[in-house]
Amino acid sequence: MINVTAGHFWRRALLASVAASSFPAGVASAQVSDADITITARKVPESLLKAPLSVTSISGDTVLAAGLRSITDLTRLAPNVDISGGIAGQLQGQISIRGISTLVRNIGLETGIGIFVDDVYVGRPENFAQALLDVDRVEIARGPQSTEYGKNTIAGVINVQTRQPGGDPEASVSLDVGSYDYRRAEAAIGAPLNDKLSVRGAVSYTRQDGFYKHLSGGKDAGSTDLLTWRLSAKFTPTDALSFLVRWDGLRDRGTPAFFQADSLAGYPADFPSRKPLHINNNRPNRLSRDGQGVSLKVEWEADALTVTSITAYRKSSYDASLDDDQEQVDFVAADDFSDKSHFFSQELRLTGQTGKLRYLVGAFYFDQMVRTDRALGLGADLGVPGQPTLTTRGHVSTESAALFARLDYQLTDRLALSAGVRYTREKKRTHFEQGDVTGIFPFLGFPDLMFDGRSNDDDFSPSASLSYEIAPGANVYARFARGFKSAAYNVDIASSLAALTAQPEQATSYEAGFKALALANRLRVNLAAFRTDYDRLQVSQVLGNGLGLSNAGKAVSKGLEGEFSLQLTPRLRVEGNAAVLDAHYKRFDNCGVPLSVGGGSTDCAGNDLVLAPHFTGYGAVQYEVPVSIGTLFARGDVDYRSTVFFEPTNADAFRAGPRTLVNLRFGLRRDNWSITGWIDNLTDTIYKTYADDRSGIGIYRTAAYGAPRTYGIGLALKF
Repeated sequence: MINVTAGHFWRRALLASVAASSFPAGVASAQVSDADITITARKVPESLLKAPLSVTSISGDTVLAAGLRSITDLTRLAPNVDISGGIAGQLQGQISIRGISTLVRNIGLETGIGIFVDDVYVGRPENFAQALLDVDRVEIARGPQSTEYGKNTIAGVINVQTRQPGGDPEASVSLDVGSYDYRRAEAAIGAPLNDKLSVRGAVSYTRQDGFYKHLSGGKDAGSTDLLTWRLSAKFTPTDALSFLVRWDGLRDRGTPAFFQADSLAGYPADFPSRKPLHINNNRPNRLSRDGQGVSLKVEWEADALTVTSITAYRKSSYDASLDDDQEQVDFVAADDFSDKSHFFSQELRLTGQTGKLRYLVGAFYFDQMVRTDRALGLGADLGVPGQPTLTTRGHVSTESAALFARLDYQLTDRLALSAGVRYTREKKRTHFEQGDVTGIFPFLGFPDLMFDGRSNDDDFSPSASLSYEIAPGANVYARFARGFKSAAYNVDIASSLAALTAQPEQATSYEAGFKALALANRLRVNLAAFRTDYDRLQVSQVLGNGLGLSNAGKAVSKGLEGEFSLQLTPRLRVEGNAAVLDAHYKRFDNCGVPLSVGGGSTDCAGNDLVLAPHFTGYGAVQYEVPVSIGTLFARGDVDYRSTVFFEPTNADAFRAGPRTLVNLRFGLRRDNWSITGWIDNLTDTIYKTYADDRSGIGIYRTAAYGAPRTYGIGLALKF
């Protein structure tokens, strides 16, 4: 909890706001004007300056300029956004926006931040860590977005838009090599086949050795082996009608570290593999992760009306194994876990404008099935004979339907009013079985159990905003929004039937903002003050003797965030963002306590929410200068985050201290080619991204770490 007066809190917030943004031009041109930024975060094209919500727009050029390679790299370019590692960021990446996050480590839970690629919800967390391949732009909207998106967007949305097939042929290829035997190749090609049909394809392959060093000569962990692809075709039989088909997928065969042991039963406090980025496992870590999806977007335009239909199907699966103790000891004989999911979605939208009134009306349907199969075997070094194995198997089906509408009305030349509503009905069915054939686990606190759950949740979420142009190039706005996330289930290792369900959560958000373009459009400033009140916030915890799932009665997230970008000269550009945040539990009297710090339960009221830093800041400087053989360019950025906690009791054992990361990129560009050198984490900062308690199997504390210093060089060609 931030122990400051309200006045001091807002003074800190105001000071932070002047350091704020993420609208840099790519290295292709540092002189791009910000005046014409168009976003679709509210499902209709509109000016970023006039859009009445807090949203960061990141162009495809910026993705290249800042060296962003995956969705998880986006967070530093937007205030109050973080993605923690979970136990393997590829599977359980924990996304936080304005301090709101959910540890999604089983199929009965869902995150409160929706990730959408080309207007399609990507589904389960194993789909989050994908390459930013052939990206046109990314929009990160903060706060509830229920009126426009609905599905799991109670805290915000990450909206990725990839490049569409176009009318001109083009091709590009890039090759990178670097430390830890890093190799990356990416290519994209697009061409019209005739005047009505055009196609585009892109593929990326990344391979890198692990940076978690194995002390006994085994396989280093944290390696990458990722193939990603996108194919699309656009058919326009008439000027008014278009069909856009997309297929994308990924294949991941890296060797994850998951985490390392930070405190082990029977081991001294300074055992060698406790040193950050070191492991000594005698059983292999393994991951096979696959995902793909297809979608069809049909769009018909007639005068003032546009009809859009988006039909999508996605599936994903992973099969993994983990040596929990990460040492030459058999506390665990097996920890195998696999999930499979698939879903179908259909969205239909009508948008149009008549006079001063613009409207959006739509319907959404979603049908998902997820299955899980997991096994935890106890090793001989725990003193339990026979290596008994606990199995957890289950499935969760979700069916969601929604109707939504929004009206935007231009009251005067300067004043605009927007009001929307979404009605959602979501049904879930779950079946869960836990047991072991030896009968030993019940004596260890893990009973045989069978659970069938069902929920039918209805929600009515309105939103409203008022925006006013106080001067040419300067707007203020106020926004109100409600958000909703349906019931959750703990389809995971459980110590009783008491912690298997959580009620739906709701959020009520208030936001006021200021946006401006000045200095002949060379300066952009966005500021926002917000407060979000949560009822029945869903909380998932790893407690050492199983998984806990509960609702915190009330929580609040409030703060101020800002962004800026400034083209100081035709050659020099600076940008940044900053945020001050106070996110804490207001009522949480059934808060689980990790076994290693006492166990049982306590009152967590007043404690910080998980992954809710009090202050974050980011700044970047980009410079280029013409020379006889081309253009030299350089970009440096600094990313700071204050202390965060990984569980609600805010125990010191499960916290990460402040960290600052510095990244550099520099190179030479000429005509259609460029060569770029890069150094990430220049100062080789060691920092935690996750920690939890597994005391029940002899691991008092785990720890996951971010990547150390890496460096490399890349060549890019465009045809």
